[in-house]
Amino acid sequence: MNKYKENLLSILLILFCFIGSLSAFWKTIKPDDIKYSKENMKQPEITIGVNPWSVRSIDTQVISKHWLNVSRESIKEQVDLIKSLGANYVAIGTPYDRADDMRLWVDEIHNAGMNVWFRSHWNEWEGDEGQPSTLKAKDYLDKTYNFIKINPDLFHPGDSFTMCVEAEQVGVGLGKRFLNWDEYKVFLLDQIYLSNQAFSEIGLKGKIHTNWLSTNGWVVENIFDEKLVSNIGLITVDHFVGQTNTIGGVEDSDELVEQTINDLNMFHNMFGKPIFLGEWGYQIYQNVPDVRQANVINKMYSKLQTLDYLVGTNYWVHMGNTSSLFGDESGSNITPRFGAEVIKHFYAPTSAIEENNR
Repeated sequence: MNKYKENLLSILLILFCFIGSLSAFWKTIKPDDIKYSKENMKQPEITIGVNPWSVRSIDTQVISKHWLNVSRESIKEQVDLIKSLGANYVAIGTPYDRADDMRLWVDEIHNAGMNVWFRSHWNEWEGDEGQPSTLKAKDYLDKTYNFIKINPDLFHPGDSFTMCVEAEQVGVGLGKRFLNWDEYKVFLLDQIYLSNQAFSEIGLKGKIHTNWLSTNGWVVENIFDEKLVSNIGLITVDHFVGQTNTIGGVEDSDELVEQTINDLNMFHNMFGKPIFLGEWGYQIYQNVPDVRQANVINKMYSKLQTLDYLVGTNYWVHMGNTSSLFGDESGSNITPRFGAEVIKHFYAPTSAIEENNR
């Protein structure tokens, strides 16, 4: 009987040790570590620090998001002009609510041999187009996951899909969409995880970039952390610094460029990851002469070209703002500004040289 008790105690001790070891194992490997594994967060390959850049994008946000009933003919004209500058991506901001309008842009961009960067959100996220800003984070993710699955024709290999551009815009804190910054960071990671799952289900596994999560420089510097950035794998920052909004005021362009480059260097040094300049343009607050715009763009892009951690830039915007590369009269008589030729020099350097030698 005593021997039976000894054996039972031994078995219970072994079982207790096993349960303790299993518990310790799950403490080191948390469910989130499995969810955000390298396989689940995997991205298409992208080359860093090459000339010309891997991503040479031009943003159409003002027109593709805010202008309604733009004709296919006008969209084609705009897309062809963008392509002529050497761009390989066109960013569109059409709300996910307007899939038919979005499809016009997507078709023309793909027909022109370029890829699309989808960088938008639902109208009920920020309260656009007369809608209330009531969409909750989980509902947002579920709705966008389903959007991908029911619109497979929108996507081509090499495209980039950002579930929610500049998610911090809805605010963080009591009474805001995100109660705290931890909720916000989970939302960023879930964008990638769920996008990848949806694209896998429509036969595009590993073929769509889903980690171009545009955010502002303050968030990168103050909120991002090593674990978050390691899972994202790329810092996409929309960064406008040093541009004066005082009408008629002229800022120091050298200081503007130096401050921008210093910030990008800081972001890279903080996390050691590649950088994508998700938005930059000049001048976004007021009209400046074409010559000045071209000179500042040239200074900025000359410096950007020296950064060996940069994957590319997205110039903001092509039309509709004082930073535009093309002048127009309400969408007609579209003509390139001097800045457009500067962009072409960096986006399509071979073409620019060939034209200069003619």
